[in-house]
Amino acid sequence: MLLLSYHLSSETPLYGNDIGIEFKPDKQIEKNDSCNTMNLFFPNHCGTHIDAPSHFNPKGKSLTDYPSEFWEFNNIELIDLSGKVKDCQIINNELFDYVGNEKTDLLLIKTGYGIFRGTDRYTLTPPGLASELASFFRDKYPKLRCIGMDLISISSYSNREEGRKAHHAFLNPNEGEPILL
Repeated sequence: MLLLSYHLSSETPLYGNDIGIEFKPDKQIEKNDSCNTMNLFFPNHCGTHIDAPSHFNPKGKSLTDYPSEFWEFNNIELIDLSGKVKDCQIINNELFDYVGNEKTDLLLIKTGYGIFRGTDRYTLTPPGLASELASFFRDKYPKLRCIGMDLISISSYSNREEGRKAHHAFLNPNEGEPILL
């Protein structure tokens, strides 16, 4: 089974085993309040999330800069790399020997690392995407607008410098049309 999203909880794994998710009761009927409410505190970079150009570029677009129709995808492709990647590996274009429909606008990459969710293997030693993949995908998938994956980030915590380069390569409009992550 491939999950596209997960419930957010205080147990949600964060990049590098960071902490910061809290759910705090606010109003409570049992304390004579008129209703039950809760305050949520969490970084915007947790759980299922999207990296927009503003993530690495102060002048880049944020998620709210995209019209609602941007989020409608009609040509979705899944590439399964399960069993082909290992801990700390930087995934480059050599693993993408099959490139499908050039009309693809959403590419889902399954690495198999979703099964390690909740372990150090998922947060500290997962693979990451190489910066060179941005231009490779732009060439092979000219309509590509977004990539989804079962990794905590495109940046492997064990190789953060390449991860920063990859974020810039995918999200920087000077490199080509941004590919959201």
